[in-house]
Amino acid sequence: MSIRIGQAEPQEMEIIEAYLRHLHDKGRTEKTIQGRREVLYRLNREMEFGIGQVREAELREWLYRDDWSQNTRATYYGALKSFYGWAADPDDPWLSADPTERLPPVASAESIARAATDEQVGRIITQVPDPYRLWAILAAYQGFRCIEISRADRNHFDAQQTIVPLGKGNRPRVHDTDPAVWQAVKDLPAGPVARRPDNGERASAHYISAEAAYQFQKAGIETSMHRLRHWLGTTVQREFKDIRVTQRLLGHARLSSTQIYTDATDEQQRAARATLPRFAG
Repeated sequence: MSIRIGQAEPQEMEIIEAYLRHLHDKGRTEKTIQGRREVLYRLNREMEFGIGQVREAELREWLYRDDWSQNTRATYYGALKSFYGWAADPDDPWLSADPTERLPPVASAESIARAATDEQVGRIITQVPDPYRLWAILAAYQGFRCIEISRADRNHFDAQQTIVPLGKGNRPRVHDTDPAVWQAVKDLPAGPVARRPDNGERASAHYISAEAAYQFQKAGIETSMHRLRHWLGTTVQREFKDIRVTQRLLGHARLSSTQIYTDATDEQQRAARATLPRFAG
């Protein structure tokens, strides 16, 4: 593979940064852009002749190593396919060929929902102090992710509707307001609904996740904010049995993201197995 023919050879970093600007212009999130940057910088460091002159065989050896998990390989595969597909675009090629064309695809390992239990949710609501209790209610009853809690302001809530101005992938959405959520937020002052107890400033997503988990652990409750969101998904899917409703409540763009909440529980599997005929042998 060669660098764009007939022009001055660009530095490897120029190719990467041009690709990252392309992702920004396409509206990809900063988290996605940063993740791709880390993968490409690593590949460039570890390839003998850099990212612009790597061969398919080198990519195979680098990507399909045994010491990486399935999900790590899937993440890296996606980053490489995106980068080299863009770089070898015939309408504006940086590179003369795409070395990933014949790479075997790598899918993420099947995910399962790891939900908090009813007992854990009940204990958090009744035993954990605010503001951590408030954050937990937003996750468990409104399906907020930590980043969405961080971004939420008081004016995004009223008794009828809750607005998520920037959800995952920077997509806005609107939900009916859960009664428990309205009770928790209605008397809050204007501004962020999630404030740091130490200085009153808006709490970051990382702070919300880490501090809430610490407070849950202090109370002897081994769960996390994201497992509270999973509790909403698994409970609604179990009781209502409509995956489209579950998808809407959780704000998933793709139905495939919601499929993890349809898995049969251990109890359901045992009950099904108990119906099998038994034969003396």
